[in-house]
Amino acid sequence: MPKVSVILSSYNHEKYISDSIKSVLNQTFTDFELLIFDDGSTDNSQDIIRAFDDARIKLFLYEKNRGSYFALQEPLKLTIGKYVAFHHSDDIWEPTKLEKQVQFLEKNPQYEVCFTQAKFIDEKGEIYDLPENHPYKNVFKQNNRTRAEWLNHLFWNLNCFCNPTMLIRNVKKNFVMTPLLFQLPDYFMWINLCLKKNPYVLQEELIKFRLRRNFQNSVSSLTEEKFVRNANELYVTAREFLPLLRDEKFFLQVFPEAEEFLIDGKISSEFAFAQLCLKKNLPSYQKLALEILYDLLCNGKKRSLIKKLYNYDEKDFIRDTGKIDVFGVKSQLEILNCRLYIDFGGGFNENDSVASKTLILPDKSFTATFDFLTVKNISGLRFDPDEKAALSIKIFKITVNGEMVENFTSNALQVVDGYFNFLTADPFFTITEKFSAGKIHVEILGAVNNDALLNFEKKYSDTCATVQDKISQVQQLENSLQEKSSHIQQLENFLQDKSSHIQQLESSLQDKSSQIQQLESSLQDKSSHIQQLENSLQDKISQIQQLENSLQDKSSHIQQLENSLQDKSSHIQQLENSLQEKSSHIQQLENSLQEKSSHIQQLENSLQDKISQIQQLQNILQEKEFTIQQQQCKIQQQESTIFSKNEDLQSKKAEIDNLQNIQNEILNSNSWKVTKPLRAVGRMLRKI
Repeated sequence: MPKVSVILSSYNHEKYISDSIKSVLNQTFTDFELLIFDDGSTDNSQDIIRAFDDARIKLFLYEKNRGSYFALQEPLKLTIGKYVAFHHSDDIWEPTKLEKQVQFLEKNPQYEVCFTQAKFIDEKGEIYDLPENHPYKNVFKQNNRTRAEWLNHLFWNLNCFCNPTMLIRNVKKNFVMTPLLFQLPDYFMWINLCLKKNPYVLQEELIKFRLRRNFQNSVSSLTEEKFVRNANELYVTAREFLPLLRDEKFFLQVFPEAEEFLIDGKISSEFAFAQLCLKKNLPSYQKLALEILYDLLCNGKKRSLIKKLYNYDEKDFIRDTGKIDVFGVKSQLEILNCRLYIDFGGGFNENDSVASKTLILPDKSFTATFDFLTVKNISGLRFDPDEKAALSIKIFKITVNGEMVENFTSNALQVVDGYFNFLTADPFFTITEKFSAGKIHVEILGAVNNDALLNFEKKYSDTCATVQDKISQVQQLENSLQEKSSHIQQLENFLQDKSSHIQQLESSLQDKSSQIQQLESSLQDKSSHIQQLENSLQDKISQIQQLENSLQDKSSHIQQLENSLQDKSSHIQQLENSLQEKSSHIQQLENSLQEKSSHIQQLENSLQDKISQIQQLQNILQEKEFTIQQQQCKIQQQESTIFSKNEDLQSKKAEIDNLQNIQNEILNSNSWKVTKPLRAVGRMLRKI
């Protein structure tokens, strides 16, 4: 048994039905059945539906249109899923819609229904960013609320859930419908759902909800019939809130604004709800409010309670029934917005005036009355019957405090058969008689003539239209003449500019011809010079090539010299090491020959000088090493110096050898042998 039953409703959406079905079949959650019912489409929708071959699909294709409620009943009865989802033939589901909703309801058994948010697409399937004044702009962007808060929101804002996003459990128990509503069945369902269970809205847009860019969405298209039906259905659905009145505690949770009707811990939920309905200022809710108030006043106990708590009784109800126009009676009545201006000697002004809404009776007669008290004498009166631009009025009688007023004037355009025909936004009759201070009662009896007014308006309108046409024609001729004159002036200016421009061009052409000749002569010179430069350049290139070859040879030679210098440096290092060893040996000889003659001292001094000279030679050799890398001639000189120093070193070695021979001679001499015991005694004495 599938976990989810999807019911897809179809009617005349051949352009969209295929994508709608595919969006269900491509869900990431696959444990579902898809029940498609088509309510008698007259286009190709049913053929498109039949083309789908999927074992999960069940078809309910009706030949005649039965209405969505009746067409839905059969597939709804046959659903077997734990959850039921509803889909429309022009909308598209996101692939993860069912997966995320099923997962939520499985983890949250306290919720009976799960909705999502929706993104909008147009006829072409493109994302539709709704304008700010669009009725659907923010209706589905809902944060989650408690059940009481949802009911409050539904009361004040009407619908707020997107039907094709719904996934509901226990559908046969929780899904409440009625065949008697055509435009507000969803609103009816949501109220009844929230009365029992708490809904939840996933904060993700998991459906693409299609809207026509011209607002023509089935029942949402604006017609007179739908406006009337909407008002009547709104009255019926508003009654679905009445069960809330049985539980005062939950009622106050739903309508915290009703706490103002909580007096000393007591409240009449019916009275409070009626007042909230009146605040909505919608005739449908106002009618329900008056019915509730009527029922309260017909119940003796409840009448006493609202009188005690709110001081509301039959008189207040009668006042309300005369003020609250739930049937639009006022819009059916003809009213004159009359005003009487009083002149106290300083002229007429708004501050010194009295208004009166005067009813025009079926025979077109009216009686305007004005009552006021004044402490000043009156210099004159002015009666303004209305503020309409066109008005036709006959005055039968004007009385002030019961006395007839015979003389009055007006600003009417004409008087025909006793009717004053006005064509101004400020029609008036002026009474020039004077009246004493005190209580004043003015009564004006007259009649309006709509037929005469219509004829007069028509004639005037035709005349105005004719005059306007003539004025328009004259204006067009004047504009055309002005345009022609302007065009001629522009042409003359253009011609003058062109003549001046031609002269400038001719002068410039002569200058350019002279320049061209100069440039041609210069060009020949430049060409010759360029040829010379090219030849010179060729020579330079050849020289550069030779220099590059020579440079390559020099580089090779320098490399050889560097290698040779490296060898020489290594040899010098060896000589220095050898010299150091010899110096150490000489030091030993010096220590052993301390007692010898000054000749040995002289030899040591001479040897020290030689060592210093050798150190100097080493410094010179280091300097020559750097110099050899830069200049070849210095390298040659360094080699000569090194050679010379080598000879000196050989000489020094010879001297050292000579010194060794002398040492050997001393050691082998008889005097050295004779003094040997003495030296031994001396060493013993030093040890002691």
